[in-house]
Amino acid sequence: MKKYTIPCCGLLLPFLILLLPGCGDYLDVKPDSALIVPQNLQDYQALLDNDFYIMNQEPALGFMGADNYYLSDDDWASLFTDTERNTYIWAEEIFDSWLPQDWSLPYEQVFYANVVLEGLEELTVSQAERAEWEGLKGSALFYRSYAFYALSQHFAPPYDPNGAADTPGIPLRLRSELEAPVSRASLQETYAEIIRSGEAAAALLPEHSTYPTRPDKAAAWALLARVALIMGAWESAEDYASRSLGLRDQLLDYNSLDTAAALPFALFHEEVLFHSVLLPYNLSSSRARVEGNLYDSYAQEDLRRQLFFTEEEDVLRFRGHYSGQGNLLFGGLATDEVYLIRAESRARLGNVAGAMEDLNRLLRTRWQAGSFVPYTAASAAEALDLVLAERRKELLFRGLRWSDLRRLQGTPHEKTLVRELMGETYMLPPHSPRWVYPIPQQEIDISGIAQNPR
Repeated sequence: MKKYTIPCCGLLLPFLILLLPGCGDYLDVKPDSALIVPQNLQDYQALLDNDFYIMNQEPALGFMGADNYYLSDDDWASLFTDTERNTYIWAEEIFDSWLPQDWSLPYEQVFYANVVLEGLEELTVSQAERAEWEGLKGSALFYRSYAFYALSQHFAPPYDPNGAADTPGIPLRLRSELEAPVSRASLQETYAEIIRSGEAAAALLPEHSTYPTRPDKAAAWALLARVALIMGAWESAEDYASRSLGLRDQLLDYNSLDTAAALPFALFHEEVLFHSVLLPYNLSSSRARVEGNLYDSYAQEDLRRQLFFTEEEDVLRFRGHYSGQGNLLFGGLATDEVYLIRAESRARLGNVAGAMEDLNRLLRTRWQAGSFVPYTAASAAEALDLVLAERRKELLFRGLRWSDLRRLQGTPHEKTLVRELMGETYMLPPHSPRWVYPIPQQEIDISGIAQNPR
């Protein structure tokens, strides 16, 4: 049985993997812990259950760069790091002297996943343990696919099928060996691997997981639907979304929620397919302000207007966290997103009735009881406009807007982002190279991989 070291800095720099004694289904960090030698299925499950520290967090750069919020001059100046301040204005240089977790954390997740995948292949299990073995393998494949997806949305260009074979993607680490050479796969290879690992995970995972921090089949199909939508593979996105909804299609009735509660949405409610949160930068909803025109886009009868936002001293802020955890922003997978993926895919495929059926199914649970009049569309284009408008209003502050803005470039829905700060105007137009974040210089220095243009 192997002993393992984990990369703490990007892909190459190792630190010791700790034996983290279990506390329920979570892992407690002990400073005097020993080197781990995984011995059985429970050990490998423990590696994947390190949810709070590693496995269930994801990059937040895209959230910080998108248009769901704005900052006052004073709030921007009071941010803790240069990384936050630079990301807000899409500066040429983004990162301060610290290696950003937005790059290193997903590769730690990939490393853990690869350790589990390799270890499982060496284990001999009984027939009674076979289902658990398959579930663990499926989980590891899911985490690897999810991590590669997150990296691709921040450190690789938007997907374009016409040039994907010749466009640099991200390094794809499919083994745990740290000595292996590092190179950037093409964008086509990157997305192919995300799909391959995701589909393999969906085939192995159980239909229902014990905890929302562990993936199941519905979560895997939802991830694949998200990726296919980004790729513009509408038929695949519709199929994946239908598979996910065929297993889990529950929606919260917002009429049952307390609009006066500080946090209206409970942790692990029924819409959550896979729980993950954005990295907790200081730039969160405690500082982020919401534009009045976005708030005004919600009808008076739309309960999201009350549940998503709070107003203090004439400042609008977001509070509709599906994380159920204060200022931790939800970045995981939920059924409302899957309905919107299928609705958009159907609209793009010309299935107007199907698109409106999905959209109205969602919105009926969002409006005050008895007040919602179902949407209708006279054409596929009109249906698409309606779906994209509701996607904007439903999924804000989840880290999805950055990917949406990237994939909609070159279409009638593209947008130039504008920030007003300290008397200066900053702009991020469509097709700017700054829609792709730079790879941290520490990684470039160590591995020699090509940097993204800025």
